[in-house]
Amino acid sequence: MDNKLDIVVFGATGFTGKHTIPYLHKLCEEDGRQLKWGIAGRSEEKLKKVLDEYAQKLGADSLNSTPIIIADVEDELSILEMAKKAKMVLNCCGPYQLYGEVVVKCCVMTGTHYVDVTGETHFQDIMLSRYGHTAEERGVYIVHGCGMDSMGNEMPLNFLTKSFQGVLNSVEVFMMSKFGNQTTTGSGLNFGTWSSIVHSLSDFRSVWAAKRAISLPKMSPSCPLRFPFSKNASIGIPNKRILPFPSPDTDVINRSQQYFYKNGQRPIQVRHYYLLESWTSILKLLFMGLITIIFSQFSCGKKLLLKYPKVFSGGYVDHESPSEEMIENSTIDMYFYGKGWSDKKDIEFNQRPNKSILGKIDIVNPGYGFTCLAVVLSAIIILTEPSKLPKKGGVYTPAVAFFHTSMVEALQKNGVPLEILSVNDL
Repeated sequence: MDNKLDIVVFGATGFTGKHTIPYLHKLCEEDGRQLKWGIAGRSEEKLKKVLDEYAQKLGADSLNSTPIIIADVEDELSILEMAKKAKMVLNCCGPYQLYGEVVVKCCVMTGTHYVDVTGETHFQDIMLSRYGHTAEERGVYIVHGCGMDSMGNEMPLNFLTKSFQGVLNSVEVFMMSKFGNQTTTGSGLNFGTWSSIVHSLSDFRSVWAAKRAISLPKMSPSCPLRFPFSKNASIGIPNKRILPFPSPDTDVINRSQQYFYKNGQRPIQVRHYYLLESWTSILKLLFMGLITIIFSQFSCGKKLLLKYPKVFSGGYVDHESPSEEMIENSTIDMYFYGKGWSDKKDIEFNQRPNKSILGKIDIVNPGYGFTCLAVVLSAIIILTEPSKLPKKGGVYTPAVAFFHTSMVEALQKNGVPLEILSVNDL
């Protein structure tokens, strides 16, 4: 008899980890599923407190009997024991660059599947190089970036690709965000998320080297970079100015496209832009981004970024956790404007695209609502749809891991409005 838990959330007392609990409580028993899950972390007292908090919030006394596992990244044996007790570890303990490898290592050793919510692309590259081959041999699926980074980009791109009914040449992603509304105050991001960003940027040279190592062919026609600060009418919002945005998701997307290319598909060129209302907001974003990158390259600068996050983030991050009101009123709207050809066969791809498609995703509470929903669905789908996953285990991006699964439909079913707005001839 298999006494393993189906899913264990590691880092369940953290801000992201504890927000997975309502989704686990709901989704592990939905559609006839009977998945057993538990939580893990360093402090039994804190883990019990989290369960009691959500038992009261959800009116579910049964949560108090949820299995608890004591595990600490400073004690590898405890992580190994945790992995042995689970079929899937859902890791919410970041920054992953500091604390993630031991969990991945132990999961690969014990044959346990693994998902996380990291946006630290260099960490993902390291895990691929160190554990990809062993994970493949042992049939273990390791999928990073199952939160807003990178599911917020990868799943709409999968959706667009399947909906296009042709061959996509390029996709331009236009994003605008809002933290709270006029009546909400406080930070919009948890300090742990900010810490992950700072530590990720601190190894900027390695990140850049890894970016250049992703080998994609030069495609024709190319997708040119739009002029910074210009206005864009392609998506029906002509009054916003666009700013090219070096999204970390670009590296993940390119890694996905590299995989698809090696498996006989034409890779899609992707450009990211931020939509802004005024020159003031543009200059503020540029200034904050530049200062964060520069300061993160030096130990003293990194200490300042972590000590005074509110100053360097323009008030978006503080040591105090965001209020529920703030995160519930935060939104990200993303438009995906694709161009390509309507004919899948016998087409000269160097001619101008003759078809366009426009998709959109509206995400409420992207950091701790969508993220927690997406990572829980990721864990469940790996466990329940094994025949739709890549044939071999390994370290995968979300787009590759979930391309043939029901992930897009599951997100839509759970309140994520992912839709096609238009398909037109060019």
